Amino acid sequence: MDYMDEKEIRYYKSSDQFFDEKQNQRIILMTTKASSPYTEFKFKKNDTILFGRESAGVPEFVHKMINNRLKIPMRNNKRSLNISSSVAIILAECLKQNKLI
Repeated sequence: MDYMDEKEIRYYKSSDQFFDEKQNQRIILMTTKASSPYTEFKFKKNDTILFGRESAGVPEFVHKMINNRLKIPMRNNKRSLNISSSVAIILAECLKQNKLI
């Protein structure tokens, strides 16, 4: 990855630590279980966007903790895109909405 030296990667010891540190920030969960599409959501610069595992998503307790849940609409009710494609779509939308590109 060409730009790794420009970004900070943060590791958390547990989901408890993650949610404790993010308690004053908005977390958006990207999930196939959401009813709202990402195209109808206003992203903010300081949002944390959470993606689950490609094979299983996030645990149910995470779904219950997060109010903002969005999906990428799929044609013909297909299951989902792969994680890298999903991240690219959402990142592009966030950058566009916040006039960062």
